[in-house]
Amino acid sequence: MQIKKLALYGYNGQRRDIDFSLSKLNIITGGSKRGKTSIIEIIDYCLGSSECGIPEGPIKNTVEWFSILLQVDNQQIFIARKSPLKGKKTCSNAHFILGDHIEIPKSNIEISTTTNIDDVMDFLSSRFLVNDHITSVPLHQTRSEINISLKHAKFFIFQNQDEIANKKILFHRQQEPYIPQTIKDVIPYFLGASNNDEIIIKEQLRQLKRQLKKYNKQLFEIESLKGNGLNKGYELLAEAIANNIKIDELNEIHSDSELINILHKLSDWKPLISPVSSDNVEKINNLDKQRKLLQEEKRILSIQLNKSEEYNNTFNSYTNSNIEQHLRLSSINLFKDISESNIYQKNIILESLSKLDDEIKKSTFIKPNISKKISNLKTKKNEVSDKLKNINDLLYQYRIKNKQYSNNQKLSIAQATTVGKIQLYIESINWNTDTSKLDLKIKTLNNKIENLELDLESKNTQDILDSIINLIGYDMTKWAEYLKLEHSENPIKLDLKRLTVIAETPNGKIPLSQMGSGENWVGYHLVTYLALAKWFITQNRPIPKFVVFDQPSQVYFPSDLYTTGSLNEIIDDEDRNAVKHMFKWLHDIIETELKNSLQIIVMDHADIEEPWFQNSIIDKKWRNDIALIPLDWIDEK
Repeated sequence: MQIKKLALYGYNGQRRDIDFSLSKLNIITGGSKRGKTSIIEIIDYCLGSSECGIPEGPIKNTVEWFSILLQVDNQQIFIARKSPLKGKKTCSNAHFILGDHIEIPKSNIEISTTTNIDDVMDFLSSRFLVNDHITSVPLHQTRSEINISLKHAKFFIFQNQDEIANKKILFHRQQEPYIPQTIKDVIPYFLGASNNDEIIIKEQLRQLKRQLKKYNKQLFEIESLKGNGLNKGYELLAEAIANNIKIDELNEIHSDSELINILHKLSDWKPLISPVSSDNVEKINNLDKQRKLLQEEKRILSIQLNKSEEYNNTFNSYTNSNIEQHLRLSSINLFKDISESNIYQKNIILESLSKLDDEIKKSTFIKPNISKKISNLKTKKNEVSDKLKNINDLLYQYRIKNKQYSNNQKLSIAQATTVGKIQLYIESINWNTDTSKLDLKIKTLNNKIENLELDLESKNTQDILDSIINLIGYDMTKWAEYLKLEHSENPIKLDLKRLTVIAETPNGKIPLSQMGSGENWVGYHLVTYLALAKWFITQNRPIPKFVVFDQPSQVYFPSDLYTTGSLNEIIDDEDRNAVKHMFKWLHDIIETELKNSLQIIVMDHADIEEPWFQNSIIDKKWRNDIALIPLDWIDEK
């Protein structure tokens, strides 16, 4: 499987094509922010990614359908997938065409939803790429098996810009949760080290060992009940006595047969009075509700009583003041000495006395009402307090009963447990017959397990995998030395446990993360992916025959300075030669090492003025107004 064309269908009815050359180096060169990095995301989206990784912006705003045309042997496959709606991360709507020579739709008007992307990927996985295969999970581990599909092959064909120069990760999406373990699980299949026979044997072993564990547990339970002779029986009898299990015959025991006889009777023991379920909980809840209501009523009565008493005190002060003033005016006949000429003052005094008389008379009527109200409030408050006391007493009594009930329940459970132990012990008294059957089952299972483990060992899966890694390592070492990478004078190989590249040196293994400079990190990513691709191709493994690299020259170009991609923008002569050497190697290796069977797609800033490089550029150079999305699409939008 290789990519023949990538086509974008705009909302404006136009189509943007990028044509690729099969089994050759395909270079897309251009400046930053031109859409180069989105190429991998578009291919991945058309090949069934769960989410659309294409960045928000001009591409998503203008493109309605993303599509690729694949060449698979003598057949072609056209896959178009609709762009997600605003605010959505994905869309499953797909358009699928299979044929010998496909004329792809001219515009978005000719594209409609004919299937969904999951069905497309199932078709590709089953027909062209992967036979039905389930990953092998080690016997001592419990993680789920994986049904391998095309999506797992994508770990080994893509290298994003933030992956290709990363010293801590080697494979596509390796930094995502759970992906490292998935890569470890699927790579033996893609390398050809595992097969379905091994998986079937491992599953049989897993089932047999579970059954063996179950039988061993049963045997252990019987043996633990048997104890040392009848010592276990005496222990159970003591436990029954401690838990207050009583029978009439429980006297001094003189022989083992008497013990067995008593244990038989204890195994049938039933409590004389079964614990009755208590309804105290409901009563306690009801009393709690009543108590809360009474507490609230008492609080309100206290507030009313306090306010009434405050009012009564204020009223008493006011009345006493009036009486005192009236007595003073009445006791001295000041108005008798007032002459006729001061009759006005005399009238004022008489009027004041009259008003005081009225106020005093009113007080004599109001006073009894206030006193009565206060008395009623006190009486009612006392009644509520008495009710509260009664409820608190009841609550205390019910809680005591509940505690007793709980203790009885615990005792009942302990008694039932002891009786259950005695019943199991009695059942195991005929020891020879019971354990012989289990012993036979266990022996049979052990023989089956031993034979299957020998059969599994003969598969030599790990030995095969180690051998494959060593063979791939030969190419990795040879090409690392050609690219003059650090430590390439030593054997270079994959470390599948840590998912990295290591150099086997006299001082120990050196992983990629401990190798210096971005040049080495990029170089070892390229070497690893092409060595794997060569193995996949020569061994006819079910994996696409293309790899896609994004920005392998990024470690050489100063991102804030370059504009044209010319090597002259690289200051150091050695770095300029390294970039040229790297691209020439990518160009030549397809013919010299891969027998024109691999398609290499590179998106990069570099623009090397060499005929072999210029002939590998598959589209107009994405600079100035030229980019993945035509400028007029954006203007129209």
